[in-house]
Amino acid sequence: MRFHSKLVSAFLLAASFTTSFAAEKLVVSAFGGIWQQSIEKNFGACYKDATKNDIAIQLGDPAAWMNRIRANPSEPPIDIITLAQADTMRAIRAGMLEPLRRDKLPNLKQIPASHYEVWKDQAVQVHTAALGVLYDKSKVGELPKDWRTLLDNIAAGKYGKRVSMPAGTYAWGPDFIWFVSQAYGGNVDTGFAKLKAMMPSVVKFWTEPSEAINLFANKQVDILVYWDGRSHDFIEKGNAWAGYYNPGPKSLGTAVSFAKVKNSSEAGWDFINCALGAKAQLGHAQTLGYGITNSTVEYPETLKGRITPTADMVFVPYDRVLDQFPAWIDRWNREMR
Repeated sequence: MRFHSKLVSAFLLAASFTTSFAAEKLVVSAFGGIWQQSIEKNFGACYKDATKNDIAIQLGDPAAWMNRIRANPSEPPIDIITLAQADTMRAIRAGMLEPLRRDKLPNLKQIPASHYEVWKDQAVQVHTAALGVLYDKSKVGELPKDWRTLLDNIAAGKYGKRVSMPAGTYAWGPDFIWFVSQAYGGNVDTGFAKLKAMMPSVVKFWTEPSEAINLFANKQVDILVYWDGRSHDFIEKGNAWAGYYNPGPKSLGTAVSFAKVKNSSEAGWDFINCALGAKAQLGHAQTLGYGITNSTVEYPETLKGRITPTADMVFVPYDRVLDQFPAWIDRWNREMR
């Protein structure tokens, strides 16, 4: 009887371990707000359908997530990390990402190779966005068709002190410094000189998208350099007085990627495969209003006009300029404050 009791106890203990393991959630990092909602509604739902398991969202920013991974690389606290481009390159250099497993990612064949080869096959982009111009149609006349003329006009005070644009200390601030420099031959010194010349016309160099849109919504600025998806979302929420456009020849393009952290759960491949699938990708585009990377997705008419094609974007060559970012931020803090 005592042997039977011990056997039952051992079985129950083993079963509890098995149940605990099976119920262990996949930890996915995410930006807050509507981004988190999209991950849960589109990618997380697909993952649960495929695996009968749930995801656990960890909010924050890439720098904090990478610090947590560095602290415990053998048992990382995050399985799938969400990364902007600069942080994708940093994570690759730090050796914290696993190479993409094509045998585990059948949906990868629907993603153009440019969305993962740029990251040495260690991360894959799930959506793209462009930095364009949100403006008050009742206050601003016809705007220039190209970025250089627009920036020159701002520097000349043509629109008064009614402009806002990203700060060099914003998450994509160094990217914006690089982009402005490209309008003037790629010379960063010239780019900084032009940014300084624009200072008298800038109400605020913004560091958070929420503060930027509040400035515009409260009619404190007439011209806001801002993201395409967020701009269209603002316009469509009863703000027909606002307009948006991408000056030529190209706007600054950005992308967000998913990557599986080295030594993390193998179930992470199921999540990434879900995130690359056509159904989840379309849902992501409809939720965020940004372009997605699955080439088989056809945007509905309500989305077509607001998605900036990647052909109309220019992307920062992070492998060549990332190491210059700290110096640019330091210079911004010294010269633009």
